[in-house]
Amino acid sequence: MAATEHVAHVRQVRDDEVRDPELQDVLERAETTKSPPPQWYRTMGHNPEVATAFARYWDLLHRGGTVPHEIKELARLQIAQMVGCEFCARQTSPLAESITEEERVSCALPDWEHPDPKTRAALHYARTLTLDDGRDAEVYAELAEHYTEAEVIELAAFFCLTMGGNRMAKSWGIEPHEGGVIPEAAMSVHAG
Repeated sequence: MAATEHVAHVRQVRDDEVRDPELQDVLERAETTKSPPPQWYRTMGHNPEVATAFARYWDLLHRGGTVPHEIKELARLQIAQMVGCEFCARQTSPLAESITEEERVSCALPDWEHPDPKTRAALHYARTLTLDDGRDAEVYAELAEHYTEAEVIELAAFFCLTMGGNRMAKSWGIEPHEGGVIPEAAMSVHAG
């Protein structure tokens, strides 16, 4: 049986279709930042105004703010695995080199806990927002031990943007799902 070619639901714009200089800058920067990669912005490129506004907001929340980038990146990986977006789970920000392979493959497993209490609190928050698991009181008490209210807002905004972005990427079919990226035992928004 012949392999079928992957066809995205929303195609990526070609180089000759990129006429907006700000979008071109975003695409060039995505080559370096990798999270999200150029394929994301090429898909969003059908609407340059939205793509460039998204890039500014993403940079503010993902690479900016006061919460360490590595914490947000590990939570982004956890959310990608829980949403089931292989495209998103395959990426890792080059600014988060301290994330270990064990953390990458374990962050969405139900019984795994990060050894650092500040990181663990953020991962619990990402889990609660993503899965709506009813642990709000417990999670907010844990957050209060490690984060200011401004940082809680930063985390919430980033986690919700990440969830929505993961769902968009998965729905658009930016790249084919090939398996092997998300652990089988990972918590999932699709669990019954």
